[in-house]
Amino acid sequence: MIDNVELLRGMMFRTQLAPDRGMLFVYPKPNRYQMFMYQTYIPLDIIFMDSNRNIVDIVENAPPCKTQASKCPKYGGATFSSYALEMGAGMVKKYGLHLGQTLQW
Repeated sequence: MIDNVELLRGMMFRTQLAPDRGMLFVYPKPNRYQMFMYQTYIPLDIIFMDSNRNIVDIVENAPPCKTQASKCPKYGGATFSSYALEMGAGMVKKYGLHLGQTLQW
């Protein structure tokens, strides 16, 4: 089980990510969750999913943020989500992911 510190850390401080790997965030309840790229060194694709694992928002190629945390853009939050999947940039295109698609695991 991931703790709050690990949840907040996410992909921060990682200098590489193996192809076809990522990090799945499982939130305690549906809400308008947001992510930002502070201290994230590699560009990421972020997929937000509802409680049925339907894709409700996609962020492609979110760039690392090299400023103060308070000045980093935030991604997501337009819709309620229960899950977020962070993967290396380009994975959305590689797998043809799109809004409304249901992911299985």
